[in-house]
Amino acid sequence: MIDDSLQEQAALYAAGTLSATEREHFELILRFHTELRALVVALEEVAAAAITAPLAAGAPGPSAGLRARVLAGIAGRAQQTSDEGFVMTGPDGLVQWVNPAFTAMCGYELAELRGKKLGSVLQGAQTDRTTAERMGRAVRENRACTETILNYHKNGQPYWVEIAITPLLDDAGATRWFVAREREVPEQAAA
Repeated sequence: MIDDSLQEQAALYAAGTLSATEREHFELILRFHTELRALVVALEEVAAAAITAPLAAGAPGPSAGLRARVLAGIAGRAQQTSDEGFVMTGPDGLVQWVNPAFTAMCGYELAELRGKKLGSVLQGAQTDRTTAERMGRAVRENRACTETILNYHKNGQPYWVEIAITPLLDDAGATRWFVAREREVPEQAAA
C-alpha cells in the first residue's frame, strides 16, 4: 500500500514539479519500491496521453516542443541504469533491499542481508574503525555522509568502496529510510 505522502510525491514527480534534491531522493525510493514505481509509470502515461492527445478543432494545446520534451523525459527515465550499488535500510539500519550491482560488488544476495546491519557483515580486520564510527554517528543523527572505507567481499577479498548515505524523510521530518550509494574505488585512490 502506498501512503498519501508517497502518492502526492509521485504526482509531483510525474508532473515535473519536484526540486532537484526532492527528485533525486524520490528516485532513490523508486529503485526499490515496485508498487510506487508502477504508480509513477501510470501517472506519466496519463500525462503523456494528455499532452499528445488531439484536441478539438481550434482549442489551444501544448506546443510541439513541449510535447517532445515530455516524451523525451519519460523515455529517458525509463532507460536509466546504474552500475552503482544501492542499499535501502529502514530507520533501524536493517537492510530491506539491495540492487544487483551491490550484490556483484560484495557477493551477498538480498536474502543473506535482509534484516541485518551491513557493518557487521562487510567490515573486517583492516576496516578503519574511526571511519566506521563516523558513518554510524551520521546515521544515528539522521545526517547524510560520504566516506571511503575498506569492506570485505563474501569470499574474503578486501575492496575499497565510497559510500554516500542519505536519510529519506517523511512529511513530519522523521527518517523513513536510509539509502546508501556505493561504488568501488581503486585502493590507491582510497589511501
